[in-house]
Amino acid sequence: MDPLHQLSPDTYRTMFDSLPAMVFITDTTGRIQWANRFFLEFFDLLETSVSGKKISVIFHEDSDESAIVCAEIAASGDARKGVIKPIRLIFSEEKTLKLDYVPWREEAGECRGVIGFGLDITAQVQMDQLKSHACQQIEKNIEQFAILGDHLRNPITVIIGLCDLAADDKIAPKIFIQAKEIDAIITRIDNGRIESEKIREFLKKYYDVGVRGTHELVARAIHEEYSAQQAAAGIDQVRNPAMRPWHELPPYLKETNIQQAEDIAKKLQVINCAIGLAIDEGRPSFTFSDAEVELLAAMEHARWMKEKQKRGWSYGLVRSDYNRVHDCLIPWELLPEAQKEKNLHTIRVLPAVLAKVHLKILRLPERQGFCTD
Repeated sequence: MDPLHQLSPDTYRTMFDSLPAMVFITDTTGRIQWANRFFLEFFDLLETSVSGKKISVIFHEDSDESAIVCAEIAASGDARKGVIKPIRLIFSEEKTLKLDYVPWREEAGECRGVIGFGLDITAQVQMDQLKSHACQQIEKNIEQFAILGDHLRNPITVIIGLCDLAADDKIAPKIFIQAKEIDAIITRIDNGRIESEKIREFLKKYYDVGVRGTHELVARAIHEEYSAQQAAAGIDQVRNPAMRPWHELPPYLKETNIQQAEDIAKKLQVINCAIGLAIDEGRPSFTFSDAEVELLAAMEHARWMKEKQKRGWSYGLVRSDYNRVHDCLIPWELLPEAQKEKNLHTIRVLPAVLAKVHLKILRLPERQGFCTD
């Protein structure tokens, strides 16, 4: 006897819930009958809010495309594998899923619906696009530098030669000096081309990864710092599941870290700073002033509050993740000092966090704007 037939429905549920992939079951019309934990976490849904909804609604489609696919598979009894599906989540950008559909049959052979298996391949798709665009642009810049240098240096060489032959002792030296200045500029252009080639090799070495580009690299570093901070406070993964390794985090927690990473540049603009590549190894030399730390920490708290509220969280005296209630959903000025310190620490260690992924903070030339007085 097939050992799988001896498994109870609850055992199947447990097995599907433990998989690091989306699993969902629909009826013959494409309405969700059940979805595993990974599916619910990916779409940031509660189990009670999923049952009976069409898969097209979950995917936020403008048409009934996915529900129709499920109906066709149920009618034909033929599986479909490797379906690439762009979807939209409510509070983040477009995602790309790779889906496999198989008919869901009873023992008598009647098809009752479809079992779907999904993987999030957004990282691979976006990284392929980013790498392709970056490499094309760098190659174009290098080519333009080389062509520009050649086109300028040839006539300058002729001008310098003519100056040597010129009989006018007053005009020729002046032309010669200006021609030499232009030649020096061309040399700097050549050096820029060489630097572009170095940067190209640097990007290939450190950023040739399938994880949503630089933002996700920074998000991973932020998560590592957060986990280290929690561990230092004596908190483990049992008490705080958000400390799990990056590859084990549910999609909504990854997205939270990515949104924090994406907001860094916006915050730095307020204090007239920016992010640059740190090609040379070494400890970060940048430090924030106390006033800058306070300002950026308050901005990060405001961003976090806005994100939480968009996801349906509200304020309550006692935190409850199940009910989406948090006691820190209050203005910065009202936060307890211990909670403020967490945000302040996040800003203070930001240069070191960025250094982990070969990025650094740069102060831009002085301009009117942020004042620490």
